[in-house]
Amino acid sequence: MAENDEIARLRTRLDWETGGPLLNASGQATDAATRGLSAAAAWIGEQGRERPLVSLLLAFQLGFAIGRWGPPRAQGGVHRSH
Repeated sequence: MAENDEIARLRTRLDWETGGPLLNASGQATDAATRGLSAAAAWIGEQGRERPLVSLLLAFQLGFAIGRWGPPRAQGGVHRSH
């Protein structure tokens, strides 16, 4: 019985040190994200071939939105401390 307990303890330790179920879950999540991004990229490419002007407009809007996410900048003039 003590040998079985030792084997179980060692298997638990091995699972913990190698990532165990967490490693499998992260691999599955990465695979799902990769498949989703690949499908989105294929859809965007197809839309770009079918509707180039709409794709250009969407790309412009996306670039503008990403540019707005940056840190806030001073709006004109020099700021003076009082």
